[in-house]
Amino acid sequence: MMDINNQKKNTVHKAAYELDLAIIGGGASGLAAAVAAGRELGGKASIAVFDAQPRCGKKLLATGNGRCNLTNRSAKPSCYHTDDAQALHRVFSGVNVSDTLEFFETLGLICREEDEGRMYPSCGQASAVLDLLRLELVRLNIAEVCGCRVDQIRRQDNGFVMTSPLGTIRANCVIVACGGRAAPNLGGVDWGYDLLSSLGHTSTRLNPSLCPIPVESPHLSSLKGIRAHAGATIRDERGVIYSDSGEVQFGDKALSGIVMFQLSSAAANLRSDTLCVELDMLPERSGDEIVSLLTRRRTLLPHLTLENYLTGVFNKRVGMCILKQAGMTPLSRSVSELTDDDIGRIASVIKCWRFPVSGKSQWNSAQVTSGGIRLAEFDGLTMQSRLCKGIFASGEVLNVDGFCGGFNLQWAWSSGILAGRSAAERIRRESSSEKEF
Repeated sequence: MMDINNQKKNTVHKAAYELDLAIIGGGASGLAAAVAAGRELGGKASIAVFDAQPRCGKKLLATGNGRCNLTNRSAKPSCYHTDDAQALHRVFSGVNVSDTLEFFETLGLICREEDEGRMYPSCGQASAVLDLLRLELVRLNIAEVCGCRVDQIRRQDNGFVMTSPLGTIRANCVIVACGGRAAPNLGGVDWGYDLLSSLGHTSTRLNPSLCPIPVESPHLSSLKGIRAHAGATIRDERGVIYSDSGEVQFGDKALSGIVMFQLSSAAANLRSDTLCVELDMLPERSGDEIVSLLTRRRTLLPHLTLENYLTGVFNKRVGMCILKQAGMTPLSRSVSELTDDDIGRIASVIKCWRFPVSGKSQWNSAQVTSGGIRLAEFDGLTMQSRLCKGIFASGEVLNVDGFCGGFNLQWAWSSGILAGRSAAERIRRESSSEKEF
C-alpha cells in the first residue's frame, strides 16, 4: 500500500497555510472530525490535520492491546465523568454507538461484539481502523501534516491564525482535538489545554485514570505477575467510593487489571490519605461459608503445613500471602494447630484484603486523562466554543472520561464526528453568506 503521507495530492507545503478548517490533533477524535467535515463539504473544502507526532493515530494503534476496542454497546452518558452531564447527553443524542458503527461501516470496517459489550474490528487489527480513516482522508483530499505542533491560536479578522514550526496557519474554523496528558509515550500531550486556555477557556485538575493503583503491602513483590478473580472496592474515610469485580493482576508496587482501572477512574479526582483498596478473594461465598470451608479443610488436611493450607483454593503464593496477612506465621506449623479464632482471621482477610493506596498513579501507565477543559464551555449540540465562535473541541482535551472497555474511544468518535459536521456547517453557512453579499 502506498504511504498516504507521501502522496502529493495530500501534502501541504511549508509556506503559509490558507484553510477552511484546521484540525489540531491526528488521533481518533481528530481523524473522525476530519472525515466527518470532509464528507459534509463534499471534499471541496481546504482541510488539514496537524499532528505533533511523526505519524497520526499512534495511540489508536495501541488500544485494545492492538486490536482496537472501538466502542462499547453499553456506552451512554452515565458511563462517564464530566462537569456538564447535560452537555454530554446532547453529544450522545447527536452521535451514539449505532451512529458510530454505521460511520465505520461506510469506511469499510466490519465489527463484532465480544464480552461485556466491547466492540472490535472483525479483523482484530487496530491498524485497519487507522488505515481506513486515513484512506478516507485521501479520497476527500484532506492533508495530514505530521511533526507539526501548533504553538498558538489567536483570532484575526473572521478566522484564526496559528503558529507552527512549519509556518503560519490561517483557517476560518479550528477543531482542537490534540488529546490529553495520559500516555506521553504514545503521544499524550498537555499543550492542548494551553491552546484553549489562551482563548478564555478553563481547565479542571488533571489526573491519570484507567491505570494501575499504587498500593502498599509487604507481600506484593512475591505476587508479581499473578492474576486472580476478585471483588474490588476502593474507599476512603467517608466510605465506599466504587466497587466492581473482575481479574486483578498483582504487581511489585501496584494492583492492575481492568477492575483496578475502573476503580482508578472512580477515584481519580480524590485527594485523601485514607484511600484503600479492598479485595474480596472469594466474592461468590459469604463470610460464614468461608469459615465453614476453612474449618472443613482443617479436618480433612491436618497432615499439611500451613504453607499448603489454601493450595487448591488460591494460587499457592496468593494463599501463602493471605495467611501471612492474617498473622499465621510461621507457615511451617501444622494445619491441625489452627484454632477457630485463627480460621476467623483468615476468613476476614479472604473477604477483605486491605491495600492502602500509596501516592499517585503515573501518567505513563494511564490510558486516559481525568479532567480537562470544561465541557460546560462548549455547546453539546455542536462542540463549538461558547466563548470563541469558530473554535470547536473534541476528545480527551475536554473534561470527559469514561469506564474501561471502549467507552473513551466512543467519546472520541461522538465528539469528533459532531465537531466535524458542525464546523462544516459553519463553513458552508459563511460561504453562502459571502456569495449572497
